[in-house]
Amino acid sequence: MSYDAIIIGAGLSGLTSALLLARAGRKVLVVEQHSSPAPVVRGFQRDGNYFDSGFHYAGGFGDGGPLQPLLRHLGIADRLKLFPYSADGFDCLRVSSSGEEYLLPVGFKRIKSYLGGKFPPARAEIEGYLDEIASMWRNVPYLDLDTDLVDFGMESVHGRSLQERLEVFSPWPQLQGLLSMHCLLYGVLPEQTPLSLNAQVAGSYYHSVHGICGGGRQLTQVLLALLKEAKVELQCRADVTQILSADHGVTGVRLHSGEEISAAEVIATVNPAQLPEMLPPATMRPAYLKRLEGLYQTTSAYIVYARSQQSLEFLRGRNMFVQSQAGIFTSTADQVLEERPFYLAAADQNSNNVIKGLIGIVPAPYSEVESFDLSGKQRTAEYRQWKQEMGARLLRMFYNKCPQLPPLELLDLATPLTLRDYSRAPQGAIYGVGRILGQYNPPPVTRLPGLFLAGQGIAGPGLLGSLVSSYLACGSILGHEVLRGELRSCR
Repeated sequence: MSYDAIIIGAGLSGLTSALLLARAGRKVLVVEQHSSPAPVVRGFQRDGNYFDSGFHYAGGFGDGGPLQPLLRHLGIADRLKLFPYSADGFDCLRVSSSGEEYLLPVGFKRIKSYLGGKFPPARAEIEGYLDEIASMWRNVPYLDLDTDLVDFGMESVHGRSLQERLEVFSPWPQLQGLLSMHCLLYGVLPEQTPLSLNAQVAGSYYHSVHGICGGGRQLTQVLLALLKEAKVELQCRADVTQILSADHGVTGVRLHSGEEISAAEVIATVNPAQLPEMLPPATMRPAYLKRLEGLYQTTSAYIVYARSQQSLEFLRGRNMFVQSQAGIFTSTADQVLEERPFYLAAADQNSNNVIKGLIGIVPAPYSEVESFDLSGKQRTAEYRQWKQEMGARLLRMFYNKCPQLPPLELLDLATPLTLRDYSRAPQGAIYGVGRILGQYNPPPVTRLPGLFLAGQGIAGPGLLGSLVSSYLACGSILGHEVLRGELRSCR
């Protein structure tokens, strides 16, 4: 069987890439190792409760936001219903040692006013910092459509870290915590985080914050409907073991079943560290393969899925970040469990629903579950018992540090093993390859003609990074100015 293009992976990057190529006239096949597409993003049901597993909220959707042209161009803007997060405080920082809580309102102007009122001596520095973030956060290909692509060049991996930039706020450790807490959402420590990465993530939230009614499940369903209209073929339970090539470049892929499928273009949305084992010998330089294998992987996590018989109204349109002591928001998994920071979000926040579901994310190293890894064999009774005990311990930790929580019932717990199995990221890296100072992440174009890369490790984390990486990969095939011209007409 032959196609023009094969997309490896049916996550957001893979589905978006397939849609862009199919609309340009390509015959496209998407292959996914799991039994259903978008296994991480689409969420799941437990006892009648829907939980988003890989999508919680997104920035940059508001009026004038750079994500709007992307959504209109893809044809999903009119098919999704968005709801805004609380304008008075979309994210809350709680310092458990003191019980202090601080809010971040929506909009750069409102954030300046709020933080300036809370920390008057730092007002000038706050305004300067936020102006810097405002000027940087959308300086990304396909978000800034007015800058020539050649002006972007290769992203600098040197310069100041987020921690270094926030040293000016050291007299106000609570302020440092507020301005660094979003590192928990991309899995890189502040001392390793390029200021540009934090600007991209936090700056999008500072601009505007929305959720999607129906969450990642609805987003997945919309994309799948559009792919069906575009006649894209999707094959699940199709594990790619090798990318095939000849002297002139890519020729297709080989599946675990032994089936070979032909195509002149392949976009791989896998974790880049997986790529070397999928390539035939001598198709890439050893130095390049070694660099891919050595890419920094973000930490893993425990993800708690729980419900309450009482309403969790205090989390409607708002997330909570909790740290033990004020200061730079470290997201290390090396701390004692009860001292680690964590993130709480309400599940299924449709406006007419009473909020009963809770999602909690706590950084965790793979070493804490390594003894249960039986190389693909069925999990043991000891592991299931350990999960129950760990889940109960995490709920106690949430109660102790966030007393406004009502009693919770544990419905499920994802561990680093769970994340490893679903994403295949080394040691269950929750956000895959991280962007750190000193590391050049791979670009979308490889040295093997016809092979392109997309995904969070290519352009950045979250929905924003996934979409941009798809446009970068497909623009490298179809022509960047073609796609950017189409996007300009969608502004």
